[in-house]
Amino acid sequence: MVKLSEEQIFSFNRLMSGWITENKHLSKALTRFDHLIVLNNKALTFDFNGLSPDYQKKFVLNNFELYCTSLFLAIKPRMKVFVKNEGFRAFDFHCVFVLKNLYHERNEKVSTF
Repeated sequence: MVKLSEEQIFSFNRLMSGWITENKHLSKALTRFDHLIVLNNKALTFDFNGLSPDYQKKFVLNNFELYCTSLFLAIKPRMKVFVKNEGFRAFDFHCVFVLKNLYHERNEKVSTF
């Protein structure tokens, strides 16, 4: 398995932070601005605890796994750009989705082709 450098991780997190800022619904619902989508050496973590309780109730809690899938699909085009820019044809992400006692985990491959 390929390990990303600290610089690559920083670049990815900056890219995701930009995407969140551009998404008016998510950025408006955030109560913590630095933890929604974070990549580290172990996993790509989606921490929904930083979203407002109203947003959680309206969008996330109705169908947690569907929301996880929908958010991943929404950021996938940006992830493809990252993977391509870093010189990979594909990259496997171990994704962890968290909201209070809800936890969902899966592996996702992002390909540039």
